[in-house]
Amino acid sequence: MGAELNELKGKFPAGPVGWTFDVGKILLTALIIFSITQISDRSTLMAALLASIPIVSVLSMMMMFHEGQTAVEISAFARDIVWLLIPSLLMFIVMPWLIDSRSWDFYPALAAGLACTVTGYFVMVQAMEKFGLSA
Repeated sequence: MGAELNELKGKFPAGPVGWTFDVGKILLTALIIFSITQISDRSTLMAALLASIPIVSVLSMMMMFHEGQTAVEISAFARDIVWLLIPSLLMFIVMPWLIDSRSWDFYPALAAGLACTVTGYFVMVQAMEKFGLSA
């Protein structure tokens, strides 16, 4: 009996409980996004602060653990996130620069920022593989 419990530790069964957990993850994610957008009506700084907290990463790691991934696997995931933060910053540099300095409209500036980020991700993933920085 004790061995069976150890095998199930951190794993959610398939079926209704697993499905309910997935719906809970979706609802929690939606609630976080909704909350940040509502707070931004009152304070963009507070909304930015909340958005900058690695809530998605932390929740993802917690959910990965509860779904059975080991601490070593989650640690590798966290290390990969650190390297991928660098290209993700491109959007937050390029988009405001295009809007403030070049008078671009929001959606074209957002698209350009995202394109720079995707390009940065591609370059960073290649560098990570070349230099053995990924698990």
